[in-house]
Amino acid sequence: MAKIVTVEIRFFASLRERIALAGLTSNAASMPELRQDLAQQLSTEAYQVLCGDGVRVAINQAFLNDGWQESVETIPAGAEVAFLPPVTGG
Repeated sequence: MAKIVTVEIRFFASLRERIALAGLTSNAASMPELRQDLAQQLSTEAYQVLCGDGVRVAINQAFLNDGWQESVETIPAGAEVAFLPPVTGG
C-alpha cells in the first residue's frame, strides 16, 4: 500500500494577494495531478490567476524549465511547490 505524502503549496507576493491564500496542501505526486487538484480546491477565478502569463513554479526551490501548465514533472514526497508571480522590471 502506497503511503500518501502531503505536498505543501505556497503562493507568493501578488499571487497570494490575488487568490487570498498563502498556501494549500495536496497529495499530488506529479504536476498533472497537482493541476487537477488545484482546479478542484480553488475557485475558477483563483485557478485562472495561477494560469496567467509568466507565473513560475518551483519545486523545492528549483524552477521548472517549462510552463507549469504543460509540465509532467514528478513532485517528490514532502516537497514544497511555490507559485511566483511574473517578474516585472522597473
